[in-house]
Amino acid sequence: MIEDIEILEKKFIAKTAAKYRSRGYEVEEDCPLEFLPGFRADLVARKDGDVRVIEVKSRTSLALTPKLNELAEILYEKPGWSYDLLLVGEPEKLESPEGAQPFAEEEIRQRLAEAEAVLEKGSGEAAYLLVWSACEAAIRNLIETAEISITRVTTAAYVLDMAVMHGIISREDYDYLTDMMKYRNAIAHGFDVNGFSDEKVTELIEVVVRLLASEPALA
Repeated sequence: MIEDIEILEKKFIAKTAAKYRSRGYEVEEDCPLEFLPGFRADLVARKDGDVRVIEVKSRTSLALTPKLNELAEILYEKPGWSYDLLLVGEPEKLESPEGAQPFAEEEIRQRLAEAEAVLEKGSGEAAYLLVWSACEAAIRNLIETAEISITRVTTAAYVLDMAVMHGIISREDYDYLTDMMKYRNAIAHGFDVNGFSDEKVTELIEVVVRLLASEPALA
């Protein structure tokens, strides 16, 4: 669980750093502060005499960082300095049966074959759910192959975030799958979906086949 949270925080830190750099700030990550020995700030952003110390924490890590109150008190007395605490939500844990595991590659390919058979019978939405389960399993397996820890059964959105963050899938694939996930969510929860077609099933099958052939770099 702690490993998952650390990854989520690092992603948010990177996004925040990029945002401040786009505004003309000089940004240093994991920055030591001479006035608080032993403490390293997640981010320090500087611009025209404005110095911002930014901490990115989840509920869990907040409880493990006792110096934050001391940091806030010190910065309150320092002219030109400010302190921002950004809270990030922890990855949602999904309820699942004990011992649940992602499909192995053989099972993923079997799901794809089942989806094609269902699609031929005219049940495109049912086929789509089969393909999406295969897709998510394929990405989870690639994440595991890259020796990146996901210690809990989490949402598909979190899995996609992890995969793109570590270069396991491309930004183009991430954007595509994020859009396709919307169809999955609507169909799985009993909604009629405008714009859905059998072509989306075959497109997603092609993506899963390509993912199965890919080899992620080790993290």
